[in-house]
Amino acid sequence: MDKQTTTSIAAIAALLIWATPLFAADTNTDTTRRNIDTFKQSNLSIYAPKTIERAEAYLGAAMLASQQQKADDESAALAQAEASLTEARETATDFHQRFKSLLEMRQAATSITKIIASSGQPDDAASFAQIMDQANKAVAQAIATHEQGDLNQTQRFANDALTDYRKVLNQAMPQLADMADSEVAKAAHAGAKQYSPVMYGIAKQKAAALRAYVDGINHTAPAHPEVALYLAQEARHIAQQVKVWRRDTGSHEAIILKQRDFRFKLATLLDIDTDSNNPMLSRTQPAKIIAAVREMKQTLATERKARKAERVQLKQQYETELKARLAEETSQLSKAQQSQMSNIKEAFQAKLERETYEQKRQQRLRALFKPNQVELLANLDGSILMRLSALKFASGSSKINAKYYDMLGQVKEAFAIYADRKIRIEGHTDNKGDVKVNQRLSLKRAEAVRDFLIAAGADGSRLKALGYGEVRPIASNEFDRGRAMNRRIDVVIEAPAGK
Repeated sequence: MDKQTTTSIAAIAALLIWATPLFAADTNTDTTRRNIDTFKQSNLSIYAPKTIERAEAYLGAAMLASQQQKADDESAALAQAEASLTEARETATDFHQRFKSLLEMRQAATSITKIIASSGQPDDAASFAQIMDQANKAVAQAIATHEQGDLNQTQRFANDALTDYRKVLNQAMPQLADMADSEVAKAAHAGAKQYSPVMYGIAKQKAAALRAYVDGINHTAPAHPEVALYLAQEARHIAQQVKVWRRDTGSHEAIILKQRDFRFKLATLLDIDTDSNNPMLSRTQPAKIIAAVREMKQTLATERKARKAERVQLKQQYETELKARLAEETSQLSKAQQSQMSNIKEAFQAKLERETYEQKRQQRLRALFKPNQVELLANLDGSILMRLSALKFASGSSKINAKYYDMLGQVKEAFAIYADRKIRIEGHTDNKGDVKVNQRLSLKRAEAVRDFLIAAGADGSRLKALGYGEVRPIASNEFDRGRAMNRRIDVVIEAPAGK
């Protein structure tokens, strides 16, 4: 190929490289999926694996929201997916630029180990593979820590990898130098000095630089040392091919026609007006192709800049909307918490008021009686037990002595304090005598108290008389004092309804 054709191909390659990272921010799931897939297929994607996974997770959430017809959630998830994709590109680009020398050394070490492995020396290949595996793991850790933002750790892992790659290169350089010298000699024998002088000259120069480093003459390692071997091989191949062409006189015209056809195809792809029937156009096509490539490259660069600005604007818009939604949700949450706290305070206040009111009622209740007349007990269920300790009956009798009338009158007054509750009047005896007789006696005494209270003005619909006999003792029946305590009348002010 002539110089113009080579320049045209290089320009096309540059065009493709520049076109790769261009993605339009969009709220459509298909477009976002294509953008993510395109980035994953690029060489940069390996430097931001977790971030691109996060972008795919947001895309999955957007697709789910789309199926559920939740437009706001879909839009928010897509915006997050695009933001994560942008972050992945920026993270990967930063790593690639920051550790360019490391990546170049890794590429050189990888190429050299492949060359050594193909040379038929398995012992050296196995040794290099072990060191390369260790170095590659350090690079993977550097990528992970860089993605996490821990640059100190990233640098440490990168330095470890550099050390191992240098070890591989230094150990492999002598063998590579021997292989390069051998290949240069083969190229010279094939006539590369005459038929491929430029490439042969470069190969010979790089092989000499590699040998100078190995022999200690030059202390600076050559960049991409494997190139000396590749160029020598290519020079030998070109020399051999030219010899074939020289034997075939028609081959030179075929090469020119092939180049002309290639240029016409490029011109067609670039929408350059051409006349395929005019053979003279092949001379002017390279300049037009290069101009078209440059114009397209500039257009793509402008579009790339506009898309980047659009992504920034969309990101800012999304952040603004997100802040607004967050502020609104925070306000609603605050209101709900305030309402809940208000309800709790009201409930607590109501409970406090009820307890205070109940305490005051019990104080009024106690104030009605003289000491030792009535024993008051507040039960956990809210009921109140008035044990008429002073009220006594004659043995076997249910008649109320007149001296207890005033006390029972105070009991009636107690009912007025708890006008909202029902009352149980319970009679109890000791265990002396027949059980059935004791039960009937306890009921008659309870009824006697009830009847007295009704006669004194109490609401009879609220009162209920019960006789338990000896079955509910509060003290031991083995002693006189205990039996006296068991012979009693208990007035129970029942708990409020519904409690």
